Formats: sequence, C-alpha cells, structure tokens
Amino acid sequence: MTELNKESLKHEGHVCCHLGQVPGVIEPYQVSDTEIRMPYLRQGSLSRYIRAHRESVNNMRRLQWLQEAAHIIRRVHERRVLIADIATRNFLLDENLSLQMCDSTESVIVADDEDLVEFVSEDCVSVKSDVARFGSMMYEVISGYRYDDPESKTFKAWPAADRLPNTNDVFLGEVIQRCWVRDGFLTMQEVCHALDHSDRGPDLVKALGDADNENWDWRHLLRLASPVVTAIIFSTVIVPRLRFPWRTISAFLASTRR
Repeated sequence: MTELNKESLKHEGHVCCHLGQVPGVIEPYQVSDTEIRMPYLRQGSLSRYIRAHRESVNNMRRLQWLQEAAHIIRRVHERRVLIADIATRNFLLDENLSLQMCDSTESVIVADDEDLVEFVSEDCVSVKSDVARFGSMMYEVISGYRYDDPESKTFKAWPAADRLPNTNDVFLGEVIQRCWVRDGFLTMQEVCHALDHSDRGPDLVKALGDADNENWDWRHLLRLASPVVTAIIFSTVIVPRLRFPWRTISAFLASTRR
C-alpha cells in the first residue's frame, strides 16, 4: 500500500468516526489506519442496478431513491461534512432496495467556526458544489446519461447555461436545473423540500404516465400523493382494478338468469 493510499484510508476512517451513526450512511464494522470493514450489500450499487433493470424501474421508484439520497446528503451536511464525490456508484442498495451511502474518501469536515454554507475548501468543495453534483446524479438516475463537464468538475468555474443538458422534457427537470445553476438551490434542505413536494403539478403527471405500465407501484404513489390527489387516484384507477365479492356474486346471478 502506497503512502497516498494510507493517507486516503486514514482520512476516510476519520470521516466515518466523525459522522458516527447517520441514517442512510453505511456504518463500518471496524475502522483503523490500515483497513475499513464495511457490511456487504449484495444488491450492489445504484448505478449497476439501474443499468440492469432500466426497463422495469419507473419514475415513482426513481423519485423515491432521489428523495432518500437527498435526505441522506442533508443529514451528512448537518454533521458538517461535505461529500464531494456524489454519484450513483457510491449509493448501495439494501435488501429492501433502500439506499445506503458509502465512500467518504474525498469528503471534507468543516470546522465549527466556519460558516457551512459559505465555506469553500482548497479543492473548491462546498455545499453548493454538493448540490450541483446531486443534480448530476439526479440527471443520470432519470435519463440514464451522465453529465460530467471536465472544465467545471471541481466548480472552479461554474458551467455556462449552454453547457448544461436540456431538461425541459425530463422528469424532475426543473429541480435538476435548480441544482445546477449558481443562483438555484443553495442547500440540500431546499432540494429535499422540492423533491418532497414533487407529488404535485407536472412532475406528478409525468410520474403517473410512467406508472401506467405493468410495473407501477401504486402503494408508493398513494404514500406520496396529497389527500385530494389520493382520493382521485383511488376512485378512478385503483378501484376498477379490484375484485370485490359482490361483483362476483352479481355476475353469477346475471349468468343464471340467461
């Protein structure tokens, strides 16, 4: 093991100890200067799962994952840690297909006397750069394509609007754009709020259109939707699909009268 690898491992172990128990972040079994032992999650990374199951993963499932990831990052920020390397490869799936974040090699611990939102590290890591990288992760989860501008990877120079992908017709496209642009979302709290309220308006319509296929999860849809929308969905979509005993009886009586 090279000295650089040793320093990297030592730094990651220090970040793990600083974070402690954070819901949605994998807690190592053992941390030392020479190794970090993590639980094994056989479902693998989110990136690999999406590639393998792209046809069967609908927008409601994608929204659920992005909500989970956003809240995980928010909780990490609340511990005064900037993640830097936010990507689908660094989110693993447990047996329930819920996300667990791993890899804090590039993370930065912000001192208590620093303003977290205004802080920018020597490598240009900041709360806003984490927000922007989460926007790129969102774009990959939704569209299947990665956006990675080499000139702005460290956000020393913010990407110009014409360098950003067009998200007008992309599910959650407005949220993605507001993560990317400089004067958009400034904290993960704002991103979480936007995603948690994306069950209203055009985003819900797009999600419903996607959920109309054979693999839709209407139970999760009911959990996300507001009460009024839930009542409409239940009466117009779900009830007609259910088989009640009295329907069977009436059908039987009708057949016996012929």
